[in-house]
Amino acid sequence: MRVTKADFITSIDRLKPFPGDGLPQIAMAGRSNVGKSSLINSLCNNRRLARASAEPGKTRTINLYRVNDAFILADLPGYGFAKASGEERRRWSGMMESYLTGSKSLLHVLLLVDIRREPEDSDREMVDYLRHYDLPFTVVCTKADKLSRAQQSRNLPAIGRKLIVQPWQLLSYSAETHQGREELLQIIDTILHPAAPQDSGIILPENLSFDDGPSREE
Repeated sequence: MRVTKADFITSIDRLKPFPGDGLPQIAMAGRSNVGKSSLINSLCNNRRLARASAEPGKTRTINLYRVNDAFILADLPGYGFAKASGEERRRWSGMMESYLTGSKSLLHVLLLVDIRREPEDSDREMVDYLRHYDLPFTVVCTKADKLSRAQQSRNLPAIGRKLIVQPWQLLSYSAETHQGREELLQIIDTILHPAAPQDSGIILPENLSFDDGPSREE
């Protein structure tokens, strides 16, 4: 997959119609300051597409981007920001839940975690939430450029154990070096264009009925 066009559409504070609604949707979730905006800019090869807030937890809406006029990338508000009030956290939670459970076009969730740190309870809770609602997801481990390849290899299994995910559900990513970019684009392409079931090649005779022929009892 090659990104040739990406545009910011709008921000919404609840699930409602928006330009491009009806296109396949892929959501991006993660803790505050995990690098969602940087990943969007890297993925879409546009440093100015998504603005990273200088203050963690500042993003309080769902930001929607249309990519290649083919799908919507939905950037969900970061969770786990300690300074947010209880009322604010409940509002964010309700906003995300209404989108994740209400969007009929949502195909997949990219869950971002920092590869340098063990996932926190809120990350595990998000994984449990996605499983509860049967939402397919991939864990993208950001800021991979901060670690050597050897360190990445040591940290990934620990992240997998904490979140109880398989190795193929984890992807190392760096917005700085673009490590993992092609792999993530391939994942997205597969999500948007799933392989058709393989034909067994067996052709049954016409008018064949499964009642034909003797039974075992006979």
